[in-house]
Amino acid sequence: MTLLKKLQWSFGLLLFFFVLPVIAGQLPFNKQASTPIKQPEDKQVVFAATNLAEQSALEQTIETNPFKVLLLFTHSQESYQPMVKAVSGKAEVYHDKTNIFNLQGTISKHFSMNGIQTDVLDVDVMKVMKLEGKTFPDAYNTVRPYLSKRLQEQTYDLVIDLHRDSAKKNATTITHNNESYARIAIVVGAEHKNYRWNTAYAESLSAAMNEIVPKISRGVISKSGDNVDGRYNQDLTKEMILIELGGIDNTEEELNRTIAIIGKAIAKSFITEKQEL
Repeated sequence: MTLLKKLQWSFGLLLFFFVLPVIAGQLPFNKQASTPIKQPEDKQVVFAATNLAEQSALEQTIETNPFKVLLLFTHSQESYQPMVKAVSGKAEVYHDKTNIFNLQGTISKHFSMNGIQTDVLDVDVMKVMKLEGKTFPDAYNTVRPYLSKRLQEQTYDLVIDLHRDSAKKNATTITHNNESYARIAIVVGAEHKNYRWNTAYAESLSAAMNEIVPKISRGVISKSGDNVDGRYNQDLTKEMILIELGGIDNTEEELNRTIAIIGKAIAKSFITEKQEL
């Protein structure tokens, strides 16, 4: 080999070793090291979704066993004079529009705030009576088939028939902490075999209300004998009571305050007890 060829071979060998690192950096087996590592997805999103699922399950558990109340209004067009006068200018104790039947929205709202699921027997009983030519004493027999049908279709923890008392303001109003309330009375018909059950429900609610606002309840009145119904349809279910909500002179504000107390008392005396069973 000539000297020139030896020099060319040596130069080529040196050049090869010089560019080898550059070539090696471009080869496929080394690309993984230069590629950024993909970070795992944020686990917090999955955790949040799990929390929402657990919260939903908890809410569903609570809602699977709500305390259910059915409202009905046998004397549906009983009214309060101040409320009617504000609308029509006349002080009337019966009215076809401004009456106790139309308090159902207010009652349902306050009950809902206390965890009570409220249904309404949506029958204007006195309107039905007028259409059928019936008189006032026929009211309980008129509403009875509607109520009986509903109780066959649904079960309730408490059934309340709401009325307006005919008593005057001094008997149906009380002041507590500088605010006036409509007083209530709870009526139980004693002429059926299960009336003691109805009485127990009535006494429990009355006591709970008086613990919240002393003397807001006038107590439980048991009725039997001549010139009274004696059953008030309470023989259809032991969970049924009749509440006289205020009297003819009570104002809307007084009624609203008392309705709120009824809701709180139901929650206190019945819902807490149901949860503990």
